[in-house]
Amino acid sequence: MITYGHEKYIRDAIEGILMQECDFEVELILANDCSPDQTDKVIQDILENHPKKSWIKYFKHEKNLGMMPNFIFAMNECQGKYIALCEGDDYWTDPLKLKKQVSFLEKNEEFVISCSNSHLINPDGSFIGIFNENEIPEITDTNYILTNEWYIPTASVVFRNINIELPKWFCKVLSGDYSLYLILTANGGLVHYKNETRCNYRLHENGVSNIFKKSEKIYNYSMLFIYKMFNDYSNRKYSSSIKIKIERYSINILKSLPVLSKEFWKISFHLFWFDKTLSRKYIDYFMRRIFRKIKFLLKTS
Repeated sequence: MITYGHEKYIRDAIEGILMQECDFEVELILANDCSPDQTDKVIQDILENHPKKSWIKYFKHEKNLGMMPNFIFAMNECQGKYIALCEGDDYWTDPLKLKKQVSFLEKNEEFVISCSNSHLINPDGSFIGIFNENEIPEITDTNYILTNEWYIPTASVVFRNINIELPKWFCKVLSGDYSLYLILTANGGLVHYKNETRCNYRLHENGVSNIFKKSEKIYNYSMLFIYKMFNDYSNRKYSSSIKIKIERYSINILKSLPVLSKEFWKISFHLFWFDKTLSRKYIDYFMRRIFRKIKFLLKTS
């Protein structure tokens, strides 16, 4: 569990783990990234008074590492056979969550990730809706992750601790959970999805998902980076699916840029360089923008 500035939410997050009913040992790696608020005070109260406080291994960084370095730090501290994720602003609601998921993974070695549905809640905990309202297949893989909308709530995830060496680019991504699931499944591992709501995903002003909503351009660039890096990491095994995604996010960026700007041509060049056989959709869009600009310049000259 990573946390930063979660004084209002961290108690729910920690107690959701400590309420788990299971017949195996649990260790909660809790990494506080130098929170500027009272997050540490709340954690210290739990460490002093909770009957299951021995489950917690607490790290309080003296300097802020940043979200991804802190996540990688916490991952490296995990020694168990399985790793479960829950960030400091979300929380688990099912006391049998870990028991169900570990039991499934123990019996099904072809799966590397177990996940489920989730509730969406406001900062005050009030109900918004369901994370996945559409039907999700019980068994999915890397291609499904690449070709569909996001369907894996981070707080729902348990995965095998297979001691995979994370690539250097992983620390630079903004969507660490999405990138992690691509890496974990890259060699054929499967994802098991259960349509049960076992956790609450909190939407609030400082959450990563809200930051992306505020800046669509940042989101598009961050996804482009992930797909390009993962394409190399997987030795272009999924290049046909990745190509579609790269075109999609490139067009999204180009729509917001002036045609003659350096950024417009830079994105266009990288896209052509990535794949010489671009889809008709992209080529048509690109040529329409160029000819429209040329026509405008001729009229005004």
